[in-house]
Amino acid sequence: MKRSILEQSPFFFAILKKKEIGQIMMKAVKERHEYDPLFPLVYLPKLTGNPGEKVPFYHFHNWYELVFVHDGKGSFLVDKHFFDMEKNDLYLIPGDVIHKASADKTAPYTCSVILFHPMLIQIAEVGDSFSYLGPFHDLIRSGRFKLRLSAERMKEFEKLLGMMDDEYCSAEKGNRSAVILLLHWMLLQISRMNTHFEHAKKGHMPDKRDWWMKDVLNYIDSHYTDSHLSLTVLADQALVSPAHFSRTFKKTTGFTLPAFLEMKRLVKAKELLLTSDHSVSFISDSCGYKSLSHFHKRFKQQLGKSPGEFRRGNNM
Repeated sequence: MKRSILEQSPFFFAILKKKEIGQIMMKAVKERHEYDPLFPLVYLPKLTGNPGEKVPFYHFHNWYELVFVHDGKGSFLVDKHFFDMEKNDLYLIPGDVIHKASADKTAPYTCSVILFHPMLIQIAEVGDSFSYLGPFHDLIRSGRFKLRLSAERMKEFEKLLGMMDDEYCSAEKGNRSAVILLLHWMLLQISRMNTHFEHAKKGHMPDKRDWWMKDVLNYIDSHYTDSHLSLTVLADQALVSPAHFSRTFKKTTGFTLPAFLEMKRLVKAKELLLTSDHSVSFISDSCGYKSLSHFHKRFKQQLGKSPGEFRRGNNM
């Protein structure tokens, strides 16, 4: 039985519906896909989306991700942007960006996914003004995560993906080195492409009257660190009732509002812990948590470490 693109990721945050004391609760669960720490790469070939999936999965992780769409259709929420998934699409997703793929009911997508830690990528200075990860680094600001490939170009990548699959499953000497070489070659070809990255589309939004949700996502992106941001505040901003806002937000993004805000805040907290000398208390306040104890509790539940342990473990 095939598993979906999100179920097989090396590690991600899945929001699972759970019945508890007669109510539907949302529980965040951290799951991992097995991999060798010396070879932090996972290749998932020819995954087929399941439009009837009862449990919705949404995730983010600190690996980089390439998604090649071979056939079918669907929708992709990446950060705060919506895309229509179509044959010959290529998605480039940097680390710690929230994303969720949803399959079309009549023609579900089939895609191949490469997830890798940036430590695998060559960074030696050779006098060449080029970066293998360059295409990823300009994406968050521009919101351009989707690359449209020609049919001929997709065939070239599918040949490389077939070679990667052979090496990935092989026990031959140097098979891991071969996989890394193929990944570098793909990233080089992507960097050389003249085809433009597409901006996010509104095309698959559930209904024209709900297009205001894009403005809401932009507003959240600018205010999610405000501890007072709530369903009531956002519904007032959108000039709709809280009940209508909640239904539309879930229908459009696949997320509940609390789950979405928590993931945004966790990503920001991770960034500040790794890139600043601010105290944990300051970071807790800066990311919108109402108390330091709540921040500690949620961070450890989701990442398996306290904020201090996470910082020390990544600064060694």
